Amino acid sequence: MLLLAVVLCGCGGSGADGEAVRVHFDALSGFEAHLKILSDLEQSVLEYEMDYVYNKEDVDSFTITAPESLAGIGGTIAGEDSASVTLQYDGLSLDDAMPQRTGLTPADAMFCLMDDLRKGEPVQIWSETASGTELVALKYAYDSEDGKIEKQVWLTEDGLQPVCAELYADGARVLTIQVTAYQET
Repeated sequence: MLLLAVVLCGCGGSGADGEAVRVHFDALSGFEAHLKILSDLEQSVLEYEMDYVYNKEDVDSFTITAPESLAGIGGTIAGEDSASVTLQYDGLSLDDAMPQRTGLTPADAMFCLMDDLRKGEPVQIWSETASGTELVALKYAYDSEDGKIEKQVWLTEDGLQPVCAELYADGARVLTIQVTAYQET
């Protein structure tokens, strides 16, 4: 189910490099996006949708829009290298709602992915075409005390807009993120 049914064809070298991606995302002050997330954690598969607001100078925020039973739950995420998550619903807040493995949950995955794009060095970069759109694909890999973390992210070649990402823990895919709407602010 690579890229949530986006059919990819063609591979080859990319015109973008890690430095160009870092410069672009380091200069990006903010964006608003609608995300579809497939979470495959601990032998259960869950689907989420959320509106995500990235703000480089302040906190990021998200609001779950689906499934209906979770719609309206939101949160803020702040920090530099690791996120500080606050969940909110109907006027109530839960501070320090940190996941066990930072960056691998629907709540903090986009925040940590943005940190990779701003500061990380991809271990591999390649080009692909999906539905007539030229994409740059980047792979990040980290060994941590929690195990091996790998992330693959696809950006439009023209504009470097996020299209989708796959996140792996110890070789197993745990999250797939599809960006269905994106607007820089």
